[in-house]
Formats: sequence, structure tokens, C-alpha cells
Amino acid sequence: MRKKMMALVMAALMAVGTCSGVTVSAAELVPAAELEAPAGKTLRTLPVDQAAEEPIKIASICVQNNPWGAAVMVGQNFAKEVLKDRNCTVDVISVENFEAMNWTSTIENCIASNYDAICIFGVSDELNPVVDQATDAGILVYCFNGDLPDTQRTAWFGMDDYAAGVKAGEAVKEALPDGGKYAIITGDFSVTGHEKRRTGCRSVTDEVKDLELVGEYENNDDANQAYSLTTDIITANPDLSALYVTAGGPSGAAQALEDAGMQDKVTLVCHDVLDAVADYIASGTISVAIDQDPFNQGYEPVVCAFNKLVADQDCEEINTYDAVIATPDTVKDLFPELFE
Repeated sequence: MRKKMMALVMAALMAVGTCSGVTVSAAELVPAAELEAPAGKTLRTLPVDQAAEEPIKIASICVQNNPWGAAVMVGQNFAKEVLKDRNCTVDVISVENFEAMNWTSTIENCIASNYDAICIFGVSDELNPVVDQATDAGILVYCFNGDLPDTQRTAWFGMDDYAAGVKAGEAVKEALPDGGKYAIITGDFSVTGHEKRRTGCRSVTDEVKDLELVGEYENNDDANQAYSLTTDIITANPDLSALYVTAGGPSGAAQALEDAGMQDKVTLVCHDVLDAVADYIASGTISVAIDQDPFNQGYEPVVCAFNKLVADQDCEEINTYDAVIATPDTVKDLFPELFE
């Protein structure tokens, strides 16, 4: 791995000046077949082994207010490194939160900056107008996590969030065969993906008469807010039996349960197997975690955009990632890199 990364760095150094029109010969490329993904990751798509004839620019945008966003950025930055020697500049751009106005202005700035492609978290259909503005300007748009199917976006990458929510609901139902109280903490009611998970869960739990939903709350993907909300929920409902966190911040919920001595009494279901929650899963504080491959959500759209721009190579329009279900019994086998 060290040799391969050194080769990437050397190739990147040889590619200095591409923004001024200097092209890179095929001999200077690190062949895609020789690329090695970070530990525990799989490269779903490989870049074509050719450099752009003219310098190209790709913007990849995501939120950075939670560990999931950080995991997406790892994929974005990996794509940035592997494309450097192919006459391609990738700019990784952060948006503070999920407010559509912030996303719209960021995408408008990318349009004005003449990017060749933009990769975005499809936060909500409030972004439809600016996405169509980008595509009307001849810019390729690739969505990840949340889809914007009513736009001219080129492709989408991610997990079926409604189906993942159904899995979460089934986990709650299975954990409470005799019924009981449960609560839901979601990231943001305005975020399409979060809503699909929440409603997917409730499509199962609402059909079980002995399951009582005591409340649904927003934590803005923030672990500290999840901690405070969980503390308030179990204070008001000391007989709580399950908690579902649809988005960011499950580590805060897990810590609140441990601090209250409730980790063995409340079934905690969440998403994303990351450093922040790995130990909570292994210890059993988190009973079920549904992973959605954030690395590839950051990496794959960028590489697919490059392949289309340089070699007119199309990808599938809909790229659905299978959910990986981690439990205390399986998490170390499924994600050994988190426990090394």
C-alpha cells in the first residue's frame, strides 16, 4: 500500500501544471488495476487509464457536521488522489448543514466556476431548480445518498433508505416481541433520506398495536444533541425499550444510555458503522447498525463523472448499495479495520 501511495504522489507531482493546460502521458498514469483501496474498503468503480486531453474540474460536495460526512470525505479525497495524474482536479467542498439555501448557493458557485461535473448529496427536492440550472449549463451532476430523480442528474449512488428504515423497524419489532415504548431521533425532517428511513421504520412499527411511539425528535446529525435528547427521553420514559436513530449522532445516544445505566434495557438501532460507534456496537450498547458504504458514496460518483467526461463511459443510472447489517456478534468480522 505504501508503494502504491508513493506512486500516486509521484504521479501527482509529475502532473503539476495541468491547470495551465499541461497534459499527462499514459506512461505517467498509475494503472487502475494497481490502485489499492484503504483497509476494509472496495473500489466499486475504477478510473479509465487515460488522462483528459484538456484539464477538467470536478466538485464533490457534502456536509461535514458528523462522522458519516467525514467518512464520505475519505472517499472523495481518495478519488481526488487517484485522478490527479489523469489531468483532473477534484475540489472537495463542505456545506455546514442540510439547509437547502446553503446547498443552492454552493452549487451556484460551482456553476459560476465552470466545473465540468458536480457530485452532491441529494438533500431534498428543493435543490431541483439549481441542479437543472447546472445541467442546462452542460455540467454533469451526480447524486449520492439522496436522489433527485425529477432532475436531469446523470446518476445516483446510495442505499435504499426506505428499505433500510424497514429493516430498522423490523429490528425494533423483533427486539420487543411483547410490545413496549420506543422513540425515534432523526437528523432533519426536511432531508429526504432521513424521512425515508423514518417512514420506512414506521411502516413496520405502526402495524404492531403493542408498540408505542413516545416521540420523534430532530438532532441535526449532532452527537451532543442526540445525547441530550436521549437523556430527556429516558427521563420522561424510564420504561423505554427501544430507540432508533435514523442519521448522524448515534454515538451520543449510546453514551447517554450507558451514563444512565440503560444500555442493557434499551435496544438501540442506528446507521453507519464508523469509528465513533464501533465500540458501542461491539459492547452491545448498539444492537443493530445498518451500514451504507459512505466511502464509495464519496468516491464512486467522482470517478464515474471522470470516466464519462474523459472516455464517454456511462455508469448505471441507479446504483443501489446493499445494506450491511452489523450486530455485536458480527461487527468485528464485517469491519475488522475498525478494531485494529
